[in-house]
Amino acid sequence: MWIKEKFLKLMLVLLALFCASVTPIMFAEEVSASQNSYENEVLKLVNEERKKVGIAPLEMDRELLSAAKTRAKELETRFSHTRPDGSSCYSVSPKVRGENIAYGQQTPQKVMDSWMNSPSHRENILNPKFKSIGIGYHKGNHPYWVQLFGVEKADDGSPTISRPGKPSVSLTTGNKKIVVKWKRIPNASGYQIYTSTKKNGNYVLKKTITKGDTLQYTDNNLKRIKHYYKVRSYIRNKERTIYGAFSSVKSKTPK
Repeated sequence: MWIKEKFLKLMLVLLALFCASVTPIMFAEEVSASQNSYENEVLKLVNEERKKVGIAPLEMDRELLSAAKTRAKELETRFSHTRPDGSSCYSVSPKVRGENIAYGQQTPQKVMDSWMNSPSHRENILNPKFKSIGIGYHKGNHPYWVQLFGVEKADDGSPTISRPGKPSVSLTTGNKKIVVKWKRIPNASGYQIYTSTKKNGNYVLKKTITKGDTLQYTDNNLKRIKHYYKVRSYIRNKERTIYGAFSSVKSKTPK
């Protein structure tokens, strides 16, 4: 009996230690998820208000988002457009052109109602010059909310793609065929070959090359008339494709 009681006490101690270590982690994850959800919901409500008056929607900017999260935490120390160190709210990021702050509202809808019922805050939300936004939420002693507005197009953190270069093209002929060759363009995902039977005619896509290291294409079974070709490279990143400029037009008549 004594052994059984000691075992039960040991199990209770271990269970208490486990809960103490796991619960804060789970709570932190729940708070983080709540913050992201609230910030995205505020963005949705902002754009609904802008749509009502025919203004283009705002997009979340990575830098403004980070700055808004910083400002939301600062509001717990000093609820003001002046930061705790005495500097202006605009010092949090060079992109900031306007700021809305609030505290105490429990939901995104309630804080949006408060801002829309305040002429100065409403003016920021409906300002057509603003193109980007960062939204911060901090659950401290009270819920704290921040909107930071920017005039530049939002940067979501996706890598930018430079337009690829223009290929240098040459042609050689064979029996009813023309071989189109070009010099490799750095970082190209592939190439497109366009052709026409008239220099200033309508060019049609003859072939899409899907490998950047493929540097020639043979056009077979051609009539013995002059054929015109131009080539362009492209770079594909995720769902976007950026096309380069067309090469100079080259022409040959197959043998």
